Amino acid sequence: MKGQRLKHVPMRTCVGCRRERPKRELVRVVCGPTGVVSTDPTGKAAGRGAYLCPEQACWELALKRKNLDQALKTTLSAEDYARLRSYAAAFAHSGLNGQQ
Repeated sequence: MKGQRLKHVPMRTCVGCRRERPKRELVRVVCGPTGVVSTDPTGKAAGRGAYLCPEQACWELALKRKNLDQALKTTLSAEDYARLRSYAAAFAHSGLNGQQ
């Protein structure tokens, strides 16, 4: 293996459960320049971002404790909460809950 370098894997911390995982395994939530909070599947959207595990429990915990509000340095509206909760509910129905 001489001459080969190990590829750097960026790590991020889930704002719900506080576990550190590879960035690609987490879902990014971003507060854009206009103040709109949404999920960012590409991980490249402009704005302040926070990461969550693809598990409904992590999302519920982060929303209940207002960890997303703190991480994004904003106050989420009722519509933001509803949209993020429905996004998290899809994890339970899709069978992806914790399996990525």
